[in-house]
Amino acid sequence: MSAKYLAGFVAVAGLAVAGLDYYQKAKASGDGLSAGDYIAAFTGGSEDAPASVESTSEVQESETAEPPGKLVCKTVGNTKRCRSEG
Repeated sequence: MSAKYLAGFVAVAGLAVAGLDYYQKAKASGDGLSAGDYIAAFTGGSEDAPASVESTSEVQESETAEPPGKLVCKTVGNTKRCRSEG
């Protein structure tokens, strides 16, 4: 009989965690979140769609761009202070 209690506890705990996660995501979305949208987040819905080839090339170009300035660091006592120049 203890296996039944353990299974029931795990089921109730899982529902509580799922309910809390749903509440937090619905609150963060601002305009609410339907149950279908919540399930789609886990099953590969529109939010989890892979990025297109064009968007990944734009990201790669921005990563290879030169930084706006150079970082200069000085050690003062036991601390290190850094600032950007440029």
